[in-house]
Amino acid sequence: MQYDVDLDALQGFIDESFDSLQGIEADFIALEDDPGNGEIINRIFRPVHSLKGNSGFFGLTNINKFSHRLENLLAACRKGEIIINKKIIDLLLKGVEYLQAMLDRAQKNPAAVAFLPEEKEFLIQIEAVQPISATGSIQSVITLENLLHEFLDLGQNIYAHPTIPGLLDQIEKANIDLQTIIAAKKHTGPSSAYSPDSQYFLGDREFSSQLAQFGLILGLLEGKKAAGKDLLLAFAQALAQISEALQGNSAIAGVLDELLAMRNFLDDPLMVASDEYNTLCRNLLNSVIGCFEARAKVGSTRLGEILVEQQLVSEAQISAALGQQKKIGELLLEQGAIQENDLKKALEIQDKRSLDAHLRESKSGEQTKTIRIDQARLDNFANSVGGLYISLDSLNFLKKQMEANLANFGLISRFDGIVHALDEQLEKLHANVMSIRRVPVKSLFQRFPKVVRQLSTSLRKDVQFTITGEETVIDKDLLEKIENPLVHILRNSLDHGLETPEARKKTGKPQQGSLTLHARTDENNVHIIIEDDGLGIDPLKMKEIARNKGFMGVEELERLSDRELINLIFRPGFSSAEKVSEVSGRGVGMDVVMSGLKDCNGSIQLDSTVGKGTRVSLTVPLTKTLVTKDAMLAESGNETYAIPSDEITTIIETENIIPLLAENNCIAYDGGILRLVELNTFFYPEASSTLAGKSNKVVVVCKPHGIGLLVDRILSYQKIVAKEFGDGYKKLQKINGVCGYTIMGNDDIVLIADIKEIAEHAA
Repeated sequence: MQYDVDLDALQGFIDESFDSLQGIEADFIALEDDPGNGEIINRIFRPVHSLKGNSGFFGLTNINKFSHRLENLLAACRKGEIIINKKIIDLLLKGVEYLQAMLDRAQKNPAAVAFLPEEKEFLIQIEAVQPISATGSIQSVITLENLLHEFLDLGQNIYAHPTIPGLLDQIEKANIDLQTIIAAKKHTGPSSAYSPDSQYFLGDREFSSQLAQFGLILGLLEGKKAAGKDLLLAFAQALAQISEALQGNSAIAGVLDELLAMRNFLDDPLMVASDEYNTLCRNLLNSVIGCFEARAKVGSTRLGEILVEQQLVSEAQISAALGQQKKIGELLLEQGAIQENDLKKALEIQDKRSLDAHLRESKSGEQTKTIRIDQARLDNFANSVGGLYISLDSLNFLKKQMEANLANFGLISRFDGIVHALDEQLEKLHANVMSIRRVPVKSLFQRFPKVVRQLSTSLRKDVQFTITGEETVIDKDLLEKIENPLVHILRNSLDHGLETPEARKKTGKPQQGSLTLHARTDENNVHIIIEDDGLGIDPLKMKEIARNKGFMGVEELERLSDRELINLIFRPGFSSAEKVSEVSGRGVGMDVVMSGLKDCNGSIQLDSTVGKGTRVSLTVPLTKTLVTKDAMLAESGNETYAIPSDEITTIIETENIIPLLAENNCIAYDGGILRLVELNTFFYPEASSTLAGKSNKVVVVCKPHGIGLLVDRILSYQKIVAKEFGDGYKKLQKINGVCGYTIMGNDDIVLIADIKEIAEHAA
C-alpha cells in the first residue's frame, strides 16, 4: 500500500512532538514529590492529548491508539480517580518512552504503524490500573468533545454510525431545555453575584472569607430557607467587617444600613419565604458584593479537596477514603461523613471548575502559535548579516579614501552619517539574529532528572538533584554538542562520586546525597557547573595510578601540584576506577569530554576536595555562528593580527618596562610575572626574533592568561566578524594559536589570535 503524506508537515509534527514529550519528563519527577499538584498533571496531559489528536491526521494509528490509552490514564489521575504513586509515575514514564520510540519509527518509515510486542504488553498494564468507569458529569461532555475531534480527524463520517446522531439529538434537546431554564431563571429574580470560584479584594485587602458568608446567605434565600444561628452570627461578623472597610463610600452607605436592619429576620422562615423581603435582601447582598473586585482563582477540581474546602469533611476522612478502591464520594456517603445533598453540591462545584479549566485551556491553546525554521536557513541568514558587516567595513575604508582625496567635507560628513546609521541598524539586526539562534538550556536540562532518577535507582543511591539557571540561553548548535559531555559527567558523579546511603551515614554525612546542575552566563560565555558532595578525587590516588600504569615518571609526578594530579583524568586512557562499571568510571572518557568541548571552543575546570565532593565547571561560548567582536588590530613582522578586546588587560610601551631573566622573556606586572610572547615568532618560528634589544615595540598585556604579546605597533580598534575555517580550508583549523579569521574592508584576510591557546603553548 502506498503511503501518501506531506513529509515536511510530518517532520514538523514529529519534531514538535519530540520537543513536547521531552519537555514533560522533568514534570514526572516533580509530580513524585507533589502528587496532588493538578497543574503538573495538566502540563503532562496537554502534549499527550495533542499527540493523540494530531497523529490521527497523519495516519499514525499506533501512536494515536497508544496516546489515547495514556491520555485516559492521565485523565483518571486528573480527576483523582487514581492515586498517584511511584508505580503510576514509572508507568507513565515508560509510556512516554514508548511514544518517543514510535515517533522515531514514524520518522524513518511513516507506514510502520504496527505495535511491537512490548508495546502491546504495556497497554495491558495500563488497563489493569484504570479505575471503574465514572458516572456522567461535565467531564463526560468534555471527553465527548475530544472524542468527536479525534473521530473527525480520522476522516470518519459521524452519520454513518447511528449511535452518534442519536446522541447528538439528545444533546440538542437538552440544550433547548437548558436555554428555557436559564431564560426563566433570569426573569424570576436576582441571581447571586457571589462565585465560590473567585477571590474578592478591596484594593490590596482580601475579603474572600467574609463574602463567602454572603454567598451562603444568598444560597439559602434562593431556596427560601432560613439561616441557622451559627451562620447568622458568622454573617453578622462578616457584615460588620465589610461595613468598616466600606466607610467613606457614600454610594453604598444606605445599602449597608438597610441590610443591617434586615439581617435580624434572616432566621425567620415566614420572612424568608416572602417574595418582597427575599428579593430585597438578595438585591442588597448583591450590591455589597459588587463593591469588591472579583479575581478568578485556580480552584481544585478534585472532589475530596472541594469537600474539605466546603468544610463538609476533614482531611483525615479523605485520606482514609483514598485507601479504598471505590469512588471517594460514594465512600464518604456510605460512611455517613456527608449527606447526599452535600455530595450533589460538591459535584456541581467540581463540574463547574472542570468546565472552566477546560475553557481556559482551550483559549490558551489557541493563542500559542510558533513557526519552526530550518536551521540551515537560519545559518544562511546569519552568514548574510556577516557579509553586511564586511560591506560596512568596506564603506569605512572608502570613507578614509574620500577623506584623503576629496576636499568636499560636507559630502564626507553626510557619507559618515549614513555609515553610522547603517552601523546602528546592523547592530540591531545582528542582535535579533543571535537571539533567534539562542535557546534556553532548559530544553536540554529537563532531560536530566529522568536520567538521574533511573541511574540513582539502579545504583541504590539516594540523591537530591537540583537544577538552577534553566533560563540561561545558548546557541542551539552548541547546546547539542555539550549534551554528551554533561551526561557523562552526571553519570560519573552518581556512580563514583556519590556514596551509598550506608557509606554516607558512617562518615557523618546526610544519607541523601546532593547533586546540582547550574547554568549562568556572562557577556560572551555560558558557564555550566556540576557539583556533588561525594567522595571527591584524591590527588595521592591519582599519583599512584599514574605511576602504576606508566603514564608519567616518578620525578615528574613529584613536581605536580594537587590540581595537576587531579587533572590527570583528562589524559586519554586514564581511569581512576577500581573496577569496570557499565555506567561510568571517575575519569574514564574524560578525555573525550575535553575534546568534545574543544570542538565548540569550550573549556573545562575540575576542583575536588577529598571527602567533600567535586565541582566540574564547563565554559562554552554563547554563540557559534556570526560572532562579532571588538578587536584590536596589531602588526607583528609585517603581518596583521586581530586580538579580541575582551582578552586585553592593557597596553604598555616596551620603554616603560624592565625585562626579567637573562633571556629578557618575562616582565613584572601588577605584582606578578608575565611571559613575553613575540607574536611574529610564535607563528613563524623560523623567523629571526627581535625580542632582545628592541625598545620600539608594544606589549599587549593579557593578564588572565599570564602572558604579554609583543607586537610592532597597534593599527586600530574596531568591530570584526569572526569566521571559522570551513569547506576547503578545514586544515587551517589545526593552526596553533588561531581561532578563526576576519575579512577587512579592503578585502584583506586577517587571522584572529587565540590568546588562551597561545598562552598554553608558550608555557
